[in-house]
Amino acid sequence: MSCCARSAPIARAIRSALTFGLLVVALAPVLAQAQTISLNQKRIRIEALVKRVGEATERTILVPDTVRGTVSIVAKRPVSLTEAWSILESSLSLLGFSLLPSTVENWRIATVAEAAGEAPFQPNAGTDSESFVTTLIPLRSADLTDVLKVIEPLSGSRVTLVPFEATNSLIASGSERAIARLTSLVDELDHIEEESLRLRVLRYRDVAQVEPFVEGFLESGGGEDRGIQVWSDARTNSLAVRGEPEGVARVLRFLDQIDEPIEGAGSIRILRVLHRDPDEVAELIRSFADPIEGATSEAVPSATSLSGADFSIAVDGRSRSLLIRAAPEVHFAIREALEILDRRSELIAVDITVSELRTPVNYGLAFGFQLPFSSGNDPGDLFGLVDTTVALSGLQGVPTVFGSVQRDSGVSFQTTGSTGGAVTVPILQSATVAALDFEGTNEVLIQPSLIVAAGEEHEIFAGLNIPIPVTESSGITDQNVAGLSVASISRTTSFERQDIGTRLGIEVRAGREGKIQLDLEIELSTLDPTRAALAGDPTEVGPAFVERSLSVRARLDDGESAVLAMDRKQKQTRIESGVPFLRDLPGIGWLFRAKGALIEDVHLVIAARARRVSNPSELVADTIRRRIAFERMNAREATRPAAEGSPYGVRVTTRRREDDAKAIADSLALRGLATAIHRWSISGKEYFDVYVTGLDSMVDAAEVAEGLWNEGWQTDLVVFSARS
Repeated sequence: MSCCARSAPIARAIRSALTFGLLVVALAPVLAQAQTISLNQKRIRIEALVKRVGEATERTILVPDTVRGTVSIVAKRPVSLTEAWSILESSLSLLGFSLLPSTVENWRIATVAEAAGEAPFQPNAGTDSESFVTTLIPLRSADLTDVLKVIEPLSGSRVTLVPFEATNSLIASGSERAIARLTSLVDELDHIEEESLRLRVLRYRDVAQVEPFVEGFLESGGGEDRGIQVWSDARTNSLAVRGEPEGVARVLRFLDQIDEPIEGAGSIRILRVLHRDPDEVAELIRSFADPIEGATSEAVPSATSLSGADFSIAVDGRSRSLLIRAAPEVHFAIREALEILDRRSELIAVDITVSELRTPVNYGLAFGFQLPFSSGNDPGDLFGLVDTTVALSGLQGVPTVFGSVQRDSGVSFQTTGSTGGAVTVPILQSATVAALDFEGTNEVLIQPSLIVAAGEEHEIFAGLNIPIPVTESSGITDQNVAGLSVASISRTTSFERQDIGTRLGIEVRAGREGKIQLDLEIELSTLDPTRAALAGDPTEVGPAFVERSLSVRARLDDGESAVLAMDRKQKQTRIESGVPFLRDLPGIGWLFRAKGALIEDVHLVIAARARRVSNPSELVADTIRRRIAFERMNAREATRPAAEGSPYGVRVTTRRREDDAKAIADSLALRGLATAIHRWSISGKEYFDVYVTGLDSMVDAAEVAEGLWNEGWQTDLVVFSARS
């Protein structure tokens, strides 16, 4: 007992040490985000940037002598260590280099061509007169993925965009002016999220009927909801509402009150189906009348109320409506079940490539050598050596790899030369190696890009439809020839049409979040003339074909790409080679002709990518957000004064009152900063921007923005148009 008592403090100490170690490991990513450094640099050597980031992140980076270049770093706030590392990667990429892991906490820099194994990379960063920068653009409210969808098509090939999801930021590399334009657009996309934008899809009322009610509701608010904006979309039967959160909530509550079915005293009513197939929904509701099937439904409360109920449902496919005859209490249960079952299916974009990679089984490899096994010094002595000739078996071709080496064996003999003198002839040891490779071929069989609804099955076929004889019958029939009945033999052959090619079945299952399950059924069929000959003449027995099928199930993250399956088999092809023209001579052509067989490994490669996409009603909201962002940017820049000197500046804040903007500008002017106030308006609202102007470069603007950011200002970098 005493031994155990003495060991207890030691055990507690060990547990404490282990707990502390685990705590340090768990806190490491958090500390990397918490620690920040100032990274604004004007035309800094890339070697100095690598050294600074490496010291801050405590990582060893091996820098070859070939790494040269100058970059500028722009960040309007201090950056975390993980952001600094991503900025370094983007800056190196701008110069044609890449960061690669070497060993634990050690990294090395290589060219993009070396890192990717592709053709040599030729960086084209533009002329010396155009300054290139790497900047961090933090987002306050907007979703990073949504912003990327807007600006990626506008960025061009000379701008690199890297999303940094950890801090909801975007790292952009390119010319100063291109980055400044993108920064302005990103800021506007970020600002429109400050006001709530909500979408309401109507189920029971038509949007054209509801829109006048909404206008009357806003006008009756006594100016309280004057800033609310409402858009209608007849295609999706939806309303988009934007404004202050309280006002938007009031409008949505009003829509909930009026988007109700018109209740009457009759037994026949009509309900709309928005998302699912109306026939499928009708069949599900009919099954609720069965107590056993209704108990297993996802709409259990409503199904229980419908158990044994007397009702009938007719489907109108054109209007996607259900015509229902039932008692009033049964109508309520059916409507409740419909609202539960009629949920929107997720839309998934699926990109699939099915290809066949063929590579030869055998490669050409040969070697030869010369080795002496006897020697002599007199002309009459015998000497010998083993001599082999390098020859590549198989198809003729120029060796891809060829090497030869020789050395003096120390064995020689003398003979009499033409002048009568003695001539020493050395015997050399030599070896030769030659190799011949073959190029593989990759044939894309099918490459569809689809947008499918989760839970639905889809099928695609690419190929031919050929007739195949399946049955044959014969008999004697009577025919009327010149008034006489003549017996004749008839023969009947029945054909079936057969698809030969690639058939792809797709089924996707996904919720609003989480993994995307992708089920693929692949069937490949090809004609095989070698097998057809085994059964007889193909013109009589029909063609033969080979079928292969493969089933794949994968669970992918949103936007993830993966190689799903590889199927290996061998394919034999008979080949014939020879001397042109001579091989076709009658009688002796076989002397100049050779036949053989090429055996290839055939790999079936299936690559797939799945990602969620917005449904039509969400696309309406996305379109409205983008339109508002461009309208704000155009309204702001249309009246903004042009720069008389340097075009770079900082937007410190935007105010609704002019006296507030003047007070802020005066306080900044006391620090020695050049300031300006810009008045602009949109949608009947007037705004006042406060700017710091006259900054020589974007890096200088970022330094001012960083200092103001640390004081609590939400700053933005801007580039004023030049005065003509």
